[in-house]
Amino acid sequence: MKARPSKAGVALLLFVACFGCYCLTLAPTITWEHDGVDSGDLITAAYTLGVAHPPGYPLFTLLAKLFTLLPIGETAYMVNLMSAVLAAGTVSVVFCTILLLGPQRIDALSMVVIAAASALLLAFSRVFWSQAIIAEVYSLNALLVALIIFFTTLYWRRGETRWLHALAIAMGLGLSNHFSCLLLVPGVLFLVLRKGRLTGTVCLGMAALFLAGLSTYLYLPLSSARHPPLDWGGPHTWSGFWWTVSARIYRGYIFALPVAHLPARMASWLSMSAEQFTWLGLALGLVGIWDFWEEEREWLLFSLTSFGAVVIYALTYNTTDSYVYLIPSYLLFAMWMARGASYLLREAVIPWMNKGRDHVSSTSRPIWLVALPLLLLPVFVLGANLRDLDLSNDREAYEYAATVFAQVPPDAVIIAGTDAHVFSLWYLLYVEGAAPEATVVAKGLFEYQWYKDTLLRHHPQLVVPRSTADPYDQLFAFIDANLPRRPVFLTDPDDRILGRYEHSQVGTLYRLGVKG
Repeated sequence: MKARPSKAGVALLLFVACFGCYCLTLAPTITWEHDGVDSGDLITAAYTLGVAHPPGYPLFTLLAKLFTLLPIGETAYMVNLMSAVLAAGTVSVVFCTILLLGPQRIDALSMVVIAAASALLLAFSRVFWSQAIIAEVYSLNALLVALIIFFTTLYWRRGETRWLHALAIAMGLGLSNHFSCLLLVPGVLFLVLRKGRLTGTVCLGMAALFLAGLSTYLYLPLSSARHPPLDWGGPHTWSGFWWTVSARIYRGYIFALPVAHLPARMASWLSMSAEQFTWLGLALGLVGIWDFWEEEREWLLFSLTSFGAVVIYALTYNTTDSYVYLIPSYLLFAMWMARGASYLLREAVIPWMNKGRDHVSSTSRPIWLVALPLLLLPVFVLGANLRDLDLSNDREAYEYAATVFAQVPPDAVIIAGTDAHVFSLWYLLYVEGAAPEATVVAKGLFEYQWYKDTLLRHHPQLVVPRSTADPYDQLFAFIDANLPRRPVFLTDPDDRILGRYEHSQVGTLYRLGVKG
């Protein structure tokens, strides 16, 4: 009983240390770094209580809205701060899970040191840290995955029904943030069912709590019914709701990596894994897998199943930023590393210290001091990553959008061609209130009627022809109808558009005109 307060204190200390580090390197506003292009869209959706890009991210949106109410800086900064809080919380949960998995044949203080070192190694690893300092959904996903692993392990260890209830809520909330939580289901079911058959009453309770967590998706139609400026899919209708929640627009990327590219991506994954934890950390993880196989095979099968599903999904997802989907696998690997370190301490270091010293009580030997050098590993990783990951001075995305609005007349129609440009301009338009008479048009969304309906509701002065023709023909009809009435600009060169209209370059933009 005496050890519990100290463990809780260390968990809190880890949270404070990691949060402080993340705050020092936090992006001050929207960013394009660390594949954070979506930050403008997510923050704008939260601020306006709108619907973000599919699958809508209702839980993230609602939590982020709470953080936007904090009176401590720019709106984007406060949502970035939420990621830091969630990531630091994840580190503490991983620390607690490692302690829960700690073998009995090692002293508590040594296990605390090992757990802290492993959790900090995760905290300062490149990919995890990169998402902790920007407005993205992956820190929230990491916390929910960590809680799913923690509650599953607690139930497996102790068999108390309350942990199944907590697990059900965590899984429901996890799926309301990111569908990748589904990848954990096979492993979770295996470990839970290995503990014993569940009664009907327990299953019904879990189902109810799971649906309660999942119910945050009700936010989408309720928000859409208000017709916010960001209303991806228009989910106030059933077809729009399904289009958004099922992420139909992104389905083509799932398991779509060409087979010819798979060896290169696997090599990149292995190199990236070493980059996260160092080669020493990888070696400790492999030792931990072996020790789990020998001592607690059921938990290893749970973790291997989850780890494998996450890695396969990330490796075969055909986008350049799919590496962020690996974060749940890094959480599990941190637990394997801790197990490997505890095995070496238990089977190699302690016997060596005891050799020839049987006359000295083992309880009087400061075994935990031998584990202290492990803390040098996260310190090394922190130093190696600090300069590359630091975004405290990054304002490129914000300054781009501010420059665009400074270059155009107040009533300009700005047709943006990339997510980076669209989302940054949306943020300044709808959150910062820049150029309230201007209109930002997402070229890639113009083929969807729900998007054209949103434009008309918020910019009734526009002429938006209703058409189901080729997307470019629809865009040409829109430009032709509005060009005589308002100045029209293009953010990115497009040969089909520039070849049809007279144009002149204005800063980074292209102003369109009617050909003579």
